[in-house]
Amino acid sequence: MKRSILLLSVACLLAGVGAAFGQTAAVADTPANRLAAAKRYLLAVPPAEMVGETLERAATQVPELHREEFKKAMQKVASSERIEALTLQAVTKHFTVKEINALAAFYSSPEGRSIGKKFPEYMADVMPSIQAELNDALDEFFKDIH
Repeated sequence: MKRSILLLSVACLLAGVGAAFGQTAAVADTPANRLAAAKRYLLAVPPAEMVGETLERAATQVPELHREEFKKAMQKVASSERIEALTLQAVTKHFTVKEINALAAFYSSPEGRSIGKKFPEYMADVMPSIQAELNDALDEFFKDIH
């Protein structure tokens, strides 16, 4: 789920990509059109793959003796169907049809697929530094107000 949110956040910055992929016809921004576009997006970024990749990464933190048991337990809780439903709901709530189509076009491209696969490692490299900076800023803020 975190991966989906992160990917969607970055993709928002790339919302103009749709034009680069030849999307010129205007589609009415209706709930039905958003849902149809979101379903196309999920074909490019399948929830089952996201869940599987996330569980595989999380399982590396569990002792090898218990990894399979951990994965089976997590698969019961983190079903791809539920993640798909949550993703469809969030995507159609926050993005326009044009933006969703741009997401689908981007993540359907070879570059988008490559970025999607590399993004978790990128975030793992960047987030500790960002969190440290934010913690330092919070410490300074609280020091100044006391």
